[in-house]
Amino acid sequence: VAITDILTGTLAQGGILAALHERHRTGLGQRVDTSLMETQLASLVNIASSSLNSPPNSSPPKRRGTSHESIVPYQTFQCKTPTDSTTPNDEYVVVGAGNDAQFQKLCNVMNLPTVASDMRFATNASRVAHRSELIGLLQDQFKQKSRDEWVTLLEGKGFPMGPVRTVPESFQCEQAIHREMTMKIHHPLAGVVRVPGSPVKYSGIHASQQEQNAEKGEGDTRLCLPPPMLGEHTKDVLTDVLEMTPTEIEHLV
Repeated sequence: VAITDILTGTLAQGGILAALHERHRTGLGQRVDTSLMETQLASLVNIASSSLNSPPNSSPPKRRGTSHESIVPYQTFQCKTPTDSTTPNDEYVVVGAGNDAQFQKLCNVMNLPTVASDMRFATNASRVAHRSELIGLLQDQFKQKSRDEWVTLLEGKGFPMGPVRTVPESFQCEQAIHREMTMKIHHPLAGVVRVPGSPVKYSGIHASQQEQNAEKGEGDTRLCLPPPMLGEHTKDVLTDVLEMTPTEIEHLV
């Protein structure tokens, strides 16, 4: 997924809306400018802040995959593959112990009393210093149960956690269904196409109702509109926005 492209577009959208608000307030317009590079640098957040404020000869941040630079444990862990699994994919959970109390809770749930009392892991600073030893112990324990078994044991125990799902599982999970994260659009050439729903919800606009409107061909369907065909709205823009006459448009096209 081209996440930097997506974030840049999202930030540009926010910048445009902010500029429009400023124009309404002051009457002055302005140019909104962003780039993929700037978005990527800004998206480094805590890693960037740490690097920018470190002494000149400090080692640069390391690649750590899913793990956190300064909080341990805070990453994915591989689980046991169920014997009845129909998929060859490995299963994982992601777990974060953001403070010492959460770490103790994690150890208790995982039945690791010796790890909980080990002074090497008593504080987050010491856990960071002994990252490899601790992660090894936790990883060995996580491989004793399947992902779903761990989710049942860990959920609601007072620290962040969750299953790493496949894409189909993600769209079929209870929360995604409740939040209407799958939508159907009616494309003039492709027919009915299923797409991800909008992650932004509005109190006065409901995706399920708009889908029904689209199927009936009536009412508000703004969330269910397909991408426009090439040139589909050209004449509308020339007429309604640029206020060109039919003769002018005929000469142009």
